[in-house]
Amino acid sequence: MSELLMQSAALWYARNGIPVFPLHFPTQGGGCSCGKQDCDSPGKHPRTKHGLKDATTDPARIKAWWRERPDANIGIPTGAVTGFLVIDCDPRNGGPTDRAELIRRFGPIPETAEATPGGGGRHWYFRYPGGPVPKLLALGIDLKGDGGFVVAPPSLHVSGKRYEWDVGDAADVDTLILAEAPAC
Repeated sequence: MSELLMQSAALWYARNGIPVFPLHFPTQGGGCSCGKQDCDSPGKHPRTKHGLKDATTDPARIKAWWRERPDANIGIPTGAVTGFLVIDCDPRNGGPTDRAELIRRFGPIPETAEATPGGGGRHWYFRYPGGPVPKLLALGIDLKGDGGFVVAPPSLHVSGKRYEWDVGDAADVDTLILAEAPAC
C-alpha cells in the first residue's frame, strides 16, 4: 500500500514541476532504513549520493528510485530550484505550535500552503524571494532556502504519523498556492 502511495505522490510532485529525491524512511522501533544504530535523523536524510542535488522531475528516474525502495520518504529541495522558501517550526525546540502563535511572535503572515509534519510543528511554504536567507529565524524556527530541503507529505515520520498537507482556503493540495514570503 505505502509503496504505491509514495511513488504516486513523488510522481504527482514531478508532474507539477516540483523536483523530488528519495529519503530514508523510519523502521520499526524508531530506527532508520540507513541501518545506523545511532542515526540522529531517522527518515529525514537522503538515500542518493548527492542528496538534494539529485532531485528530478524525470518520471523514469522517480519510478526507478521508488521501485528500489518503495517506502522511501520524499525530499523536496528549497530555494531557487523549486521557488520554495519554507518556515519550519518545531515546538520541541521552542518553535510555535501553530499559525496563531507564529503571528503573535512575528506579526501577520499571509495565507499559504501549509503542511503538518508527523512529529508536530508546521511547515509554511512561501515563494522563494531569491538570495540568501538566514537558516535560523528564532529558537525552533528554521528557514529553508537555497541548499536546504524538506520532507514532503505523505512521508512517514519516526512517530508513525504521516506528513500531511493542511488544506484550507488558500492551500489547495492540487495547486499548492504559495504566498509571497513575509519580511524577516
